[in-house]
Amino acid sequence: MFLKRYPIPIAGLILALLVLGDLLQSYAPLIRLVLGSIAAVLYVLYLLKLAVLNTGLREPLADPVEASILPTFTMATMLLGGYVRPCWAGLGVGLWYAGLIGHALLILWFSWNFLRGFSIKKVFPSWFVVYVGIAAASVSAPVAGRLDIGQAVFWFAFAAFLCLLPFVCWRVWGVRQIPDSAKPTLVIFAVPASLLLSGYMTSFEVKNPDMVYALLMASLFFFLVGLFYLIWLTWKYPDFTPLNAAFTFPMAISAIAVKRVGPALGNELEIHQLLVTLQTLLAALVILWILFFFLLFLFVKSE
Repeated sequence: MFLKRYPIPIAGLILALLVLGDLLQSYAPLIRLVLGSIAAVLYVLYLLKLAVLNTGLREPLADPVEASILPTFTMATMLLGGYVRPCWAGLGVGLWYAGLIGHALLILWFSWNFLRGFSIKKVFPSWFVVYVGIAAASVSAPVAGRLDIGQAVFWFAFAAFLCLLPFVCWRVWGVRQIPDSAKPTLVIFAVPASLLLSGYMTSFEVKNPDMVYALLMASLFFFLVGLFYLIWLTWKYPDFTPLNAAFTFPMAISAIAVKRVGPALGNELEIHQLLVTLQTLLAALVILWILFFFLLFLFVKSE
């Protein structure tokens, strides 16, 4: 059955396509429409999977990796609201609130299931998606005109990042023993700082320069960490798996975060413009590459 084969991690690709559309809008508005349309189709299929196979999701969602990837769907819901709002304001705002509330509920659900009887071996970089991922509401707050909520969510996500970072670093570099199947999540190191930077630049009208530079340095450092893992994993494990969707959003959010910090830097630094261009090209190549293999996985190899 197609929906049964439709993988949970594809939500990360949906999210990445929406971010890439926003990233490329200033270059070619039509590209945003195309990428948003592809993401919308994949999103509807995901909704159908959740609605039709809800009872069949218990087993995969008992796994801390797949369970922690699920909130990329609520993040995508918030960003999708920004695509819908110009045509249907009520639906766009409704999607944003639905994504925000849904993500908050997933934080509670995930905490109840995986923080009880805590084990460091259950911790993976994908946990950032759960607790810091709600900062997608800060990135997309203008959709609902609620910068106040965006600011509050930012501070929650920022505190979650600081609390979670030592545990994830110790799990990956101290405990180690990451199963091969979960290693694509290592690229997610590039997500939290960049997501926070993008949310801060969007939801705060008055920016603290120290906060901007601190988040920018963290964003660039963890982008390099994520890029290292992406190259290493692609070389060592060339066969495609659905969890390779974890490669996509980190590259896209890193690029858009650095791009959005431009006004704070005066948009005059050549190194900044060069970095934005390189990160944008990298994000586009990675996302289109993973999209191609997902289409093969869903429509060719399934036949």
